Amino acid sequence: MRLVIVAVVTVMIAALVLAALFFWRLHALHRRVGSFECSVHAGTRWISGIADYTRDHLDFYEVVSLSLRPSRRWRRRELDIVARRLRHLQDHPEPISEARCSYRGEEFVLTAADGALDGLRSWLEAAPPDPSTSRIV
Repeated sequence: MRLVIVAVVTVMIAALVLAALFFWRLHALHRRVGSFECSVHAGTRWISGIADYTRDHLDFYEVVSLSLRPSRRWRRRELDIVARRLRHLQDHPEPISEARCSYRGEEFVLTAADGALDGLRSWLEAAPPDPSTSRIV
């Protein structure tokens, strides 16, 4: 009987530690400058996550994960928004923007708040000149 109690307490402590790590990770990702909640549809399913702008990449972190590394990473110079539309969902009070994106010849759909996709478009357009193509005359 004592062994069962020790096992149950150990499992409960491990579950609490994992839950604490999970929520700490989400909190840390949300606090980053340039991060926004979004979902990505690539292939057959939607994946909820948090996207984060870096200097040269858009990093995507899945919500249901403990990894500190992004699950997807798109280079700024190779990512483009091909089309965009506003969707009104029944359960959501505000409209959601859906952007069809292109990256290295492959397409995927990114959904987020309208302002977040405005920020993504601005970030893409504000990329510094490519040092490999610019010349000083």
